[in-house]
Amino acid sequence: MPTFWELYKSTKFVFQQTVSSEIDFAIISACNPRGQILTSSHNRIRDKALQNDIYHLDAIYRSVYGCSPSLDFHEKSWLVGIDKIAAIQLAIKYEQNAIFWVEQGQLYLVPCLLTTESEVHLGLFKERLITSSHHCLTEVRAVDLMFA
Repeated sequence: MPTFWELYKSTKFVFQQTVSSEIDFAIISACNPRGQILTSSHNRIRDKALQNDIYHLDAIYRSVYGCSPSLDFHEKSWLVGIDKIAAIQLAIKYEQNAIFWVEQGQLYLVPCLLTTESEVHLGLFKERLITSSHHCLTEVRAVDLMFA
């Protein structure tokens, strides 16, 4: 079975709002801390707390889903326009193994709690985006309703 780190490397992203390609940002989740799968209600509570923390940062933020390539797993996350160090600190607060960092359109996987791993360049961020025409968007939007 692949490690979390290997699974993270194949993540795709679904956005419901557009994002400027001119900004650098982090993608952070509060769900499933340390890779432990929580119930939907526990993840919702954690997600709302993270959203509140992000709101008080006075930064650009957008809702996003990180998805497995097969789209059978998706996790609510947030795109946040803060610097990498602040993003790592926020992710550690929510017990996250890693964050995604986008700088000048390039995607990186950055360890937070997985201290034995090193930052990895994953290529162009735009190549990981799932467009609204993709069949999973309806499913992901249904999950988003659970988070409302």
